[in-house]
Amino acid sequence: MSDAALDFADSRRALLGFTGRLVGFTLLATLMFIWLGPVLLVVLTSVKSNNDFLAGPFALPTHLTFEPYLKVWFALGFGPLMANSFLYATAGSALAVILALVPAFTLSRLDVPGKKVIFGIILTGLMLPQQTVIIPLYDTLRSLNLLDTRLGLIVVHAAYGMPAQILILRGFMTTIPRDIEKAAYLEGASDLQVFWRVILPLSIPGILVGFTLNFIAIWKEFVFGLVLLNSEANFPVTVGMLKLNSDRYMSVFNLPAAGLVIAQIPIVILFILTYRRISEGNFAGATKG
Repeated sequence: MSDAALDFADSRRALLGFTGRLVGFTLLATLMFIWLGPVLLVVLTSVKSNNDFLAGPFALPTHLTFEPYLKVWFALGFGPLMANSFLYATAGSALAVILALVPAFTLSRLDVPGKKVIFGIILTGLMLPQQTVIIPLYDTLRSLNLLDTRLGLIVVHAAYGMPAQILILRGFMTTIPRDIEKAAYLEGASDLQVFWRVILPLSIPGILVGFTLNFIAIWKEFVFGLVLLNSEANFPVTVGMLKLNSDRYMSVFNLPAAGLVIAQIPIVILFILTYRRISEGNFAGATKG
């Protein structure tokens, strides 16, 4: 093959490679814009005056203002709402993890008759929409005098989140090498001691993953808080956001936007703080044994 033909082939490959990279970059940029566009629009709206927004909803702000944040936080009482959401998410996630630890250990490490059937029954909890259980939950909480209480909502979140925690923890515990627990049994350890001293410490990354995912799910939850709570003092931030959608604020756009931004800040902070540990936990759970 002549030098000219070789140069042409190299140029063709380089052109095809450049075209492929350009198409890939364009597609990636488009997807990022579709995903980030609404987020950026909400953030920009939250730092505009209402007149500035009405003059150009998609334009950059002529001047920044943080008055919507101050008004949402102080005048509309977002502080207690955030505190309630933090309580529900933290306590509900912790209780869900605690309740899931023993079942996950039993289903992953012990030879229990029919454990596959039991595990399948537990997983049906992941397939039930909230709307199908809200009436039984309402009647149960009312009979226990837990309706419109913080404790009642925490218990509901823990029970609803427990199947997902069992799924996560069982999958993680299954990957722990059995040689470790066999050595403990040879030393005379009981099942409880193996669970407490061997499996539980090694499952901390899995526990962190489960807790974080459940925390985010509870923080974003809306239906349970709306139906099972009546007192505004007990509302989570997702239900409290409804006050920003009342007729009083129909023509005000920066306040709901500021409320949305404030409500997402804890989730973003939690993700930043735990992302590395969660990634390490997922990797460890995928490679152990």
